[in-house]
Amino acid sequence: MQQQNSRDWPRDIPNSLNFSQEQVVFFLGHSLRSLYADVVAADLPDHLKAIVLKLEERTSP
Repeated sequence: MQQQNSRDWPRDIPNSLNFSQEQVVFFLGHSLRSLYADVVAADLPDHLKAIVLKLEERTSP
């Protein structure tokens, strides 16, 4: 069976697959939040806390 190299393939995609930018952003945001919820909730490791404290000392007036 030979494949047809047609430039009209986008017309074959049903309209139901068209998403608005708002829908895409919502879906991606929700998916990423679900995926990384445990990472965000975890405590910062001690060696990174030390670095953050040093950086905060530098930026304090």
